[in-house]
Amino acid sequence: MRFMLSTLLYCILLLPFASSCSKDNQDCGCNGSTRRILENVQARYTGEGVFVVPDINSGFIQVYPCEVDTTWEISKDENTWNYTISGDLKKHCFGPNPELELPYPGGKIRLTNIQKR
Repeated sequence: MRFMLSTLLYCILLLPFASSCSKDNQDCGCNGSTRRILENVQARYTGEGVFVVPDINSGFIQVYPCEVDTTWEISKDENTWNYTISGDLKKHCFGPNPELELPYPGGKIRLTNIQKR
């Protein structure tokens, strides 16, 4: 009986901590905070909701728009920058083992402007 009461007490004490780790409360992804603003950068649409944009630090980064438009045209080759985009690059959402993940420079982006070149 004592074991059952102890187990019940531990479960009650751990419940608030478990619910505080909910992904709904994370400040990341499309609804999270902006970590970087991209303004009028050349971009190449590679399909499946991915744009490649040049980056000073890592050469190129991949950004994934929060809303994908099916009319975007895929770039014919890697030297053709077929769009100019602006937007808010959002914080990266880490998975269940954040200690095993390295942050990467790209990520989700909320587009504020996109123009075909």
